[in-house]
Amino acid sequence: MAVYKILAVSDTHVPTIAQRLPEKILQAARSCDLIIHAGDIVSVDTLAALSSIKRTEAVRGNMDFSNLAMRLPVSRVIHEGKWRIGVTHGHIGRGRDTAERASSMFPPGTVDCVVFGHSHIQMLEDRAGVLMFNPGSPTAGRGGRGNSFGILELGDRIETRFVQLP
Repeated sequence: MAVYKILAVSDTHVPTIAQRLPEKILQAARSCDLIIHAGDIVSVDTLAALSSIKRTEAVRGNMDFSNLAMRLPVSRVIHEGKWRIGVTHGHIGRGRDTAERASSMFPPGTVDCVVFGHSHIQMLEDRAGVLMFNPGSPTAGRGGRGNSFGILELGDRIETRFVQLP
């Protein structure tokens, strides 16, 4: 089975926290098949920059400017091969923490993986057979792990990794 490669990013916060996307994200995007942005893109310009490199599927975060937020859904499901990837920011839904809220946006059995953000903290965890993946933030990482984004490789399995930024 051919591997389908996805760049997963969230909480870029350009131009409110950072003035531009880190170059390492733009370089990595060129070698991927798809870009997923899990919200808090903030500006239309940032979404346009990513979309000019590769197909970009994005959702609304809680800090996106209104002219961008009105164009984006709060969640979406992306179908790639046999895989169903749910994408949401994590600020909406039921639950005590960001991962629970993100998970609650997708009924049981409807997704294999949920890519989310909001907390700015990297997370990789299997919850009831669903892979929960938060790539962290490339501009304002929290949790002592620094700034990051993620890579998903869809093949016979979903392989993930975090890419640390300086």
